[in-house]
Amino acid sequence: MKETVAIAHPNFALVKYWGKKDSKQNRPAMSSISVTVNSMISKTKIFKNSQSNHHQLFINGVEESDLSNILPPLMYLSEFSKSEDYLVIQSQNNFPTSSGLASSASGIASLVTAYEAHYDLQLEVNQKIEACILGSGSAPRSLIGGFVLMDYKNNYSCRQILEETEWPLDVLICIVSKEPKKISSREGMLISKKTSPIYQNWLDVNDRHINIALNAIKEKNFARLKNVTEKNCKLMHEVMKTSKPSISYLTEVTHSCLSEIENLRSLGHKLFYTIDAGPQVKIICEPQSSETIKNRIIDATDVIEIIHAGIGGSPKVLNEN
Repeated sequence: MKETVAIAHPNFALVKYWGKKDSKQNRPAMSSISVTVNSMISKTKIFKNSQSNHHQLFINGVEESDLSNILPPLMYLSEFSKSEDYLVIQSQNNFPTSSGLASSASGIASLVTAYEAHYDLQLEVNQKIEACILGSGSAPRSLIGGFVLMDYKNNYSCRQILEETEWPLDVLICIVSKEPKKISSREGMLISKKTSPIYQNWLDVNDRHINIALNAIKEKNFARLKNVTEKNCKLMHEVMKTSKPSISYLTEVTHSCLSEIENLRSLGHKLFYTIDAGPQVKIICEPQSSETIKNRIIDATDVIEIIHAGIGGSPKVLNEN
């Protein structure tokens, strides 16, 4: 029986999107800029399901009853493959799942990559983006390594700003909790769009933040990228906080990490942070400071662990047999 395995890396947004333009088609309401990370991996194996007449999804060995994230991409891809196969999809993450670490982005990107190879589709880039976005609004960014722009104004096209080797920063992912989120990103975005009084301001500021970050990355200007990334992160969490009901993913340990980041800056280390829809803190820093930063955060806070990553590349097919 033919099996195909592919891997993809998660990405973390520096200029974020929070909110959908079109929930049915899963379209983000704004552009975003992200960095792909290398040591975190979603590995997905697919093969024909000869035991039943439906798709089956296993994440980290546990069968999932909710297939709502994978069915739209599979339906779209089947238009190209002309296959009526039902599939077994086995996905493994080497990092906590559904806890604010972009597992849906890397999971969907690895599934689309495996499916394309399995049926030898030779898809265009825009077709892979479409397949990914139907499963996760941030998944298209995981199709590309390095620093990535997802352009809302240009039909959600994705392009690389810098390759992973051009600005080799380190990313320290501070794991504050391994528990799944109580409010999913999709649900949270709907709540914020409907109820936050500053949601329109969040939309209006996007162009400015995108342009500042784009130029900062092209120029490798650490200070400017730090300022816009943290400002964008704070505004997104303020949108969540002002939603009804109020949404907060941050914990006491999250806040203790932020305090230590300020202490490290006062000692002269170059670092900045971003936090997505979850409690985990992602620190971007210069490689020469990463060990000091890591040790300080571990000693001074109650983080569970710190994943040390660099800038990651695009998805890969591992085998077809």
